[in-house]
Amino acid sequence: MQLATALITILSPLMGSFLIMLLGASLGERVARIGIASMGLSTGAALFSLYALVQGSPLHFVLTGLPDLIAPQLFIDRLSGVMMVLVTGVSLVIHVYSSRYMQGDQGYVRFFSLLSLLTFVLLMLVTSGHLLWLFAAWHAVTWLLQTLLAFHKDSRAAQEAGHTTVRVQMLGDVALLVGIGLIYTTFGSLDLTILYEMWNSGATGSVLGVGTWWEISANTVITLIIVLSLLTKSAQFPFHIWLSGTIEAPTPVSAMLHAGIVNAGGFLVNRLAPLYGSSPTTLHILFAIGAFTALIGALSMLTQSSIKRILVYSTMGQMGYMVMECGLGAFALAVFHLCAHGLFKATLFLNSGTNIHKARAEFIMPTLHAVRTTAGFARETWVVGLFLTLVMPLVILLLAHGVIHIPLFETQGTMIFLFFAWVTSAQAIFSLYRLGSRASWKVSATMVVTVVFVGFTYLWAGESFTHFLYPVPGQAVSYFQTAAWHQGLFETFVVIAAMAIVAVWAVLYASAHGMKMPFPRWLEHLHRKLYVAFLNALYVEDLFRALNPFAGRTRSTKSYRI
Repeated sequence: MQLATALITILSPLMGSFLIMLLGASLGERVARIGIASMGLSTGAALFSLYALVQGSPLHFVLTGLPDLIAPQLFIDRLSGVMMVLVTGVSLVIHVYSSRYMQGDQGYVRFFSLLSLLTFVLLMLVTSGHLLWLFAAWHAVTWLLQTLLAFHKDSRAAQEAGHTTVRVQMLGDVALLVGIGLIYTTFGSLDLTILYEMWNSGATGSVLGVGTWWEISANTVITLIIVLSLLTKSAQFPFHIWLSGTIEAPTPVSAMLHAGIVNAGGFLVNRLAPLYGSSPTTLHILFAIGAFTALIGALSMLTQSSIKRILVYSTMGQMGYMVMECGLGAFALAVFHLCAHGLFKATLFLNSGTNIHKARAEFIMPTLHAVRTTAGFARETWVVGLFLTLVMPLVILLLAHGVIHIPLFETQGTMIFLFFAWVTSAQAIFSLYRLGSRASWKVSATMVVTVVFVGFTYLWAGESFTHFLYPVPGQAVSYFQTAAWHQGLFETFVVIAAMAIVAVWAVLYASAHGMKMPFPRWLEHLHRKLYVAFLNALYVEDLFRALNPFAGRTRSTKSYRI
């Protein structure tokens, strides 16, 4: 029964894609019903599969009659179950949305066929129990992504976006193939169940440079090579250059890409968690890259004026956070993050597409609103916000520690994660405080609810969801411990980050209340320079276009549904 349900989940989108292409000429735009029906069936089966996994054990199925090196395998554990529900659920919503949004487009039938086929390939990626077939799905995503980005063949900008995507993604695909080849030569198998047994027993392969300063294990070499595939697929700096081109595709494609495909890097680390969990060097590098990408993505997002470019750099920043969590050894938290990001980013893109289309069809000048400056000092609201920011998170953490026995102080990764929980709740409080200048019990009550919700959500994600994905005792904790920093560096990072955040809050608070901060002139000049630099995403995309002889310099004047 479990195998049948899994096969229905995976094969329904494939059958839908074939039927759409087969019947498209006769049914026309009614083929959307086929895509929606196939995705509805797949989503229902995925939910049932996840329930069966919770109640039972992982599913491992091998297609017999073929050599072990190329035999297709299904390996569906709790990680696969969660990803199946995410992929099918998001794809179902996008199919329903596209049925009306794409009406009138000449490529209506082809679009739905490709969208269903992409869903099938993503499901193959997350359920493959054999690394060779995982790579095949990973590589197929690259070509399908290029096809969907360049969906409008007469749009030069769309064609350039597709070509740029292929060039960047190919670099990561080659790295993944090389890494898989090294895994086979080192451990003698590509079967994930066999590899898990070896990795969990502590197998590290040969060690290079024994006794020298550059001594390195085979695990570290393999994971560092595979990291390149993560960086390209998940748009880490400077490999994010393909991401901005996704706005040239139809909005449903952008939603599917930002809600599903860019999350593949987090899934890959979790799929190879025992391997990454044995390489502290790789985890430290992942944290540094993720932190840098999150910072650049967030700053670039704040300078954009186009709603879709804002969402693009928001995705870049969120993927940076996801990679940071992987670098902390918080593999399960990265999955929780990518699921949350997939749901809200798909919603944001679909809504942006609707509003852009509405603005084009119904041109209405925006209503002018008078800019109101915040005056006065809301003492009651300010005191509530200060108390909640500094005291309430500590109370929640200590209460959780005593009631549900979360080991808060055992690992650095957990402490950093809780540090981000504090930052998130404090930012929410600051935003709520700026709602008005007068004391308001409604704002104060909303602050309390916000802190409690954010705090306990982080705690649930840190405890329950981690144990859900990694139920083996001590497994998740070992990943945190592997990612631990030097204690002095760790403490310095926390102190500097906390001081910087508090300083920025003080500046924003003063600005919100019309206070002038005495900044030196050189700092104001630097501020303008940085604003322009981040407006252009540090000119990385411009540099790539300048070095790319195939990049066009003009855009098509035709109008498309994007």
